[in-house]
Amino acid sequence: MIILLNTNYMNTIKKFFIRVYQKILYFFTLFLKIREPKVLIGPEAIDNLPSLLDQLKKNKALLVTDATISSLGLADPLMTSLVLKRFPFALFNEVEVNPKITTIEKGLKIYLEEGCDCVIALGGGSVMDCAKAIAARSSNPSRSVRDMHGLLKVRHKLPLLIAIPTTAGTGSETTLAAVITDEEHQEKYSINDPKLVPEVAILDFTLLNKLPNHLVSTTGMDALTHAVEAYIGKGNTPKTRKYALSATKLIFENIVKAATDGDNLSYRSNMQIAAYQAGVAFTRAYVGTVHALAHGLGAFYNVPHGYANAIILPIVLRKYGHSATRSLSQLADVVSCPKMEKDKDKADWFITQIENMNKVLGITNRFHEIIKENDIPKLANHAYKEAIPLYPTPTLFTKKELEELYYEIRG
Repeated sequence: MIILLNTNYMNTIKKFFIRVYQKILYFFTLFLKIREPKVLIGPEAIDNLPSLLDQLKKNKALLVTDATISSLGLADPLMTSLVLKRFPFALFNEVEVNPKITTIEKGLKIYLEEGCDCVIALGGGSVMDCAKAIAARSSNPSRSVRDMHGLLKVRHKLPLLIAIPTTAGTGSETTLAAVITDEEHQEKYSINDPKLVPEVAILDFTLLNKLPNHLVSTTGMDALTHAVEAYIGKGNTPKTRKYALSATKLIFENIVKAATDGDNLSYRSNMQIAAYQAGVAFTRAYVGTVHALAHGLGAFYNVPHGYANAIILPIVLRKYGHSATRSLSQLADVVSCPKMEKDKDKADWFITQIENMNKVLGITNRFHEIIKENDIPKLANHAYKEAIPLYPTPTLFTKKELEELYYEIRG
């Protein structure tokens, strides 16, 4: 009994100091200048890209993408435009689902050997994260990827970075984060620095035309996770709340149609806008426990990030309990929740709608065949180190509670 009381007392003290740290960080970031990229919208923006590069006096670009995008022909319009305008570029299309440090170093080698002075990222979140890390390494040659892990550890300005998303989910085209897999240490972590925000983002909804429905679903649920975690956390501002609310509404209205009616690009266009808005929101407000748990699954089992988020999101929201009730009820209000008197009822309705969306989109609800029971303590430790003390979540979970969440996620 005495030991239990002492443990609870120590946890309370620790949580108090974590909240103090988060509050100090919150006020610090209010004065931290985080630019939004210059946004070019529409397919004509890609055709104008070579002229923009000439205006900015750039000589050669490294085009970063992945093999799937190359095989689908999604990179062809951009490469054709660069060739026709005689703007030199080198192609690096080896980015995997969870980009590794070795992949980043491969891309960096091509960047340096080819004499590039700018980077174009064409792809989903993994491609953009890899491109950010390549650009950061090029301007910070004395700092390894591991050295830049964490907050504000990128010392020098990046070369021109242009992001062209081919999915509607990650919002990485507007964020200050790059999520990297350290295969040697079996870890997945973020580099967080305003220098990583791309200078230019091109939103071309026609690039989503050939995107498989399952990727529309999982990347869209990734965007919803960004919006929800940004909104319910303790680090938001009036601007991030506005963007998170708008993104949530757009996703609820469009994700199922976007994943089932690919010929009507208006739905996918709305998802692209929602992903951008959610990206702006969590760039300042941060994400939360859902992401911390999902990153572990990516590091250990190479689970696609959006898929992991989709399954974990409703489980964590229920675990938050009353600490997230008020904010979840507000999110429910913007997505046409039936009239209810109690905030708890609206919050429960909102979480149930997410579970229902997963079912309609064909996303399973557990990871029983993937998560190994022996790995759970390591996974929980990985998630704890990511979330504490950085993420201003509604509830601060202990390692034991994170282990319990992994058991629930495992099923």
